[in-house]
Amino acid sequence: MIDHLFRHEYARLVAILVRQLGAARLPLVEDVVQDALMRASQMWPYHGLPPNPTAWLLTTARNRAHDLGRRDQRWRASIPAIEQQMEHMLDQANATTEAVFEEEIRDAELRMMFVCCHPGLADEAQLALILKTLGGFGEREIAAAFLVPRATIAKRLVRARRFLRDEGVTTELPSPAELADRRSTVLHALYLLFNEGYKASTGEQIVRAELCAEAHRLLRGFLAWRAGDTPESHALAALFCFHRARLAARTDDDGDPILIADQNRGRWDKALLRTGMRHLSASAAGDELTRFHVEAGIASYHCVAPTFGDTNWRGILALYEQLHALAPSSIVTLNHAVALGKVDGAAAALKLIEERIEPKQVAGYHLYHAVRANLLHEFGANRDAIEACQRALELAPLAAERRALAKRLASMPRGD
Repeated sequence: MIDHLFRHEYARLVAILVRQLGAARLPLVEDVVQDALMRASQMWPYHGLPPNPTAWLLTTARNRAHDLGRRDQRWRASIPAIEQQMEHMLDQANATTEAVFEEEIRDAELRMMFVCCHPGLADEAQLALILKTLGGFGEREIAAAFLVPRATIAKRLVRARRFLRDEGVTTELPSPAELADRRSTVLHALYLLFNEGYKASTGEQIVRAELCAEAHRLLRGFLAWRAGDTPESHALAALFCFHRARLAARTDDDGDPILIADQNRGRWDKALLRTGMRHLSASAAGDELTRFHVEAGIASYHCVAPTFGDTNWRGILALYEQLHALAPSSIVTLNHAVALGKVDGAAAALKLIEERIEPKQVAGYHLYHAVRANLLHEFGANRDAIEACQRALELAPLAAERRALAKRLASMPRGD
């Protein structure tokens, strides 16, 4: 609970401080916010949450800024003005109603999204920055999301912060001419944030529901803004709803994954499913088709099926063919192959993987081997299936995945 609060407060504080102090001071903002959260982690577990956590953190951040000003020549001249602005924010946090202050924070977060997605930044730097500042991700988590070394992410973030400083980037909202491209980047970053929660790449838990909730919260704020209320945004909202609706049924009491075929559909959140359908309907306005539309459509087929046996696999297969045309990737091909296997059999699915995926590119990706293991088992190639499952087990990054794969391996018959 405390970890989730810290991640949430990190994003809020960074947003409101950058709104007041300017994007050029992002390194200072991150320093003082990180220090405030560190102090909170030492005190709150023993003394309990303060009545106004945000105000407490602002006070601590202000004090940290003062300390930095005394020690660091870079900030010394700026600290008096910074402290004055932070005092003003602290007065607002303590004096205004919670609803008014929350509205100011939502506005600051929206502006921060667009700061991170400035067109002068490379796409990968934009995504890393928004995940760091608004998702509260660490460098290791971002690196896992992009499948690159941690040092690469650290360099991207350093270059991004330098660009914001050198170019004097402001927190003004983009002009209509800039809006479409930067809006799509924001949505893609929220998509990555959600995916890290839906299927975690690091840590002990395979599902991190708080990350899914945070991505969904940011998206709702984006949709509430008139220029963010677009078919693409609604498509992504539908996808989030369909996936979040099934979270409670995706893992067992030990946190191990439960395949959709074995999930208790009675535990799916019906209210979220209904909301997802409303977003999916709203996403049909206009003539644009994005990957979010297609993925939401695939998720909806799973959600409307009363049982796994009733799943419309032909409909899902047709949508995966569309998704491959829009956003081809190894992950898309693996999911496409699973759907094809349900319709045309394991041999056709294995052929699709062989045609579209270069084995060397996914040799270290455990899900590639896990999908092949299942298909090879269905095909009757038991020895090859066992070998693929063993490789998946060796590569799986999470303990919960390794336990599930070990069970799967133990259940496979030996011999062809």
